[in-house]
Amino acid sequence: MMKKSSSNRSAISAIIAVASISALGFSNAAAAQTGDSAIVAANNEVGMAVTGNLTNYQERATPGPADTESGWQPGFSLKGTYMGNVYGLPDVYAAIHYARSSGNIAYHGAVQTAHGDIPYTGTDNATFNRVMARLGMGFHITCPHHGMMITPYIAGGYQSWNRNLRGAFGYKENYSAGLVGAGALFQYAVTPRFVVSGDTEVLAVVGGGMTPHIFNGVFGSASFGTSAEEKMTLGVDYRITGPLHVYSNVSLTHYNYTGGPLAIPGASEPSSATNQFGMSLGLAYQF
Repeated sequence: MMKKSSSNRSAISAIIAVASISALGFSNAAAAQTGDSAIVAANNEVGMAVTGNLTNYQERATPGPADTESGWQPGFSLKGTYMGNVYGLPDVYAAIHYARSSGNIAYHGAVQTAHGDIPYTGTDNATFNRVMARLGMGFHITCPHHGMMITPYIAGGYQSWNRNLRGAFGYKENYSAGLVGAGALFQYAVTPRFVVSGDTEVLAVVGGGMTPHIFNGVFGSASFGTSAEEKMTLGVDYRITGPLHVYSNVSLTHYNYTGGPLAIPGASEPSSATNQFGMSLGLAYQF
């Protein structure tokens, strides 16, 4: 009976080792590719969510008491996102988001009279609207067993606040502004069904203004200068079955309005700062 030489055994061992390493590499690549597919799937869907929005607003009035408002507003949001190849460019990203919330929030301020400012507490039946569009490109990040992607984008949009103060000294004001800037979306596929994300936007608040609806418009409107808005969002997306996904987000938004003079000499809208904490839970359809 012929015995195998040590050189033959070494060659066979080397072949087995190379095959094992190759199989592991293909397995890792397949897992990463599956994760990338999960991210792309989460970026091709339309959805609707119920939302909760906590607003904290404060004017920077000097001298005099500052108006403040705070409280929760229920609402809803809509989204549509796309990622795919466009004119030979891979992983082009486009998205549009709309959010609306409305509800009563507490107002603490003052009424200006001939005898000075009188403290006043009331309720603002506030309505907020925000619509944003994005355009960017995704870049895959090498990660064994999981998919990872970062998507820088440019963004533009519009936001408004309809302030409707109730009570004996009630009045209405409409705030609005354009938004333009950029951001980055990071996504990580925990499993082929489950994707987590972190999103950061840095925007310029442009063309803003406020129109008070009081005394038949005698105050005119105040035009705001350019200021800043920042938003950070953490989200999850889970494919339930087939094309049906469930998603949820929490976000924190901060922005300033510079304020500006009104039509009557000496009258002006003071500068202000607004912080909003948002939560959402919704269903999406993957296309």
